[in-house]
Amino acid sequence: MKIKTKFGMAMQILCILCLAGSTLYFMIGWNQIPAEVPGHYNFAGEVDSMTGKGSLIFLIVLNWVMYLGMSVLEHFPQAWNTGVKITVRNRTRVYRILYHMLVCLKFSVVLIFSFITSWHENYMPPWFLAATLLLTFGPMIFFLVQLWRVR
Repeated sequence: MKIKTKFGMAMQILCILCLAGSTLYFMIGWNQIPAEVPGHYNFAGEVDSMTGKGSLIFLIVLNWVMYLGMSVLEHFPQAWNTGVKITVRNRTRVYRILYHMLVCLKFSVVLIFSFITSWHENYMPPWFLAATLLLTFGPMIFFLVQLWRVR
C-alpha cells in the first residue's frame, strides 16, 4: 500500500528546510542574541518572564525531536486512530488522508517552534495566537472532514 504522495514529500522538504534554516540562524546569530530572552508571553503578547538565551537550545532540540517523532509515526499507519472502520476498499484513501494531516501538522509544529525560537522581542505579535490556532486546528478540521466523507 502506497500512501506517500508528492504533496507529502513537498511538506517533508519544507519541514527540513525550516528546521535547518532556524538551526543555522540560531547557530550563526548566537552572539547577537541577548543574554536574556523572553521565556513566556501572556495572552496580551507581553513578556511575563525572562530566561537565559541557553533555553533556546532546548526549543531547537525539542523542535527536532518532535519532527523526528512524527516522522517515525508516519511509517506505522496501523497505529493511527482513524476514527472510521477500515475496509479493503477505503484503506488506502483513509491512510492517505491521515498521512496528509500528519505531515501538515508536522509542518505547523516546525513553523511555530521555529518562529518562537527566532523571536526575541519583548512582545509577541498580535497575530501569533490566531496563526498558531489556525495552523494547528485548520489542517485537523480540513482532513477530518475529508475522512468523515470517506467513511
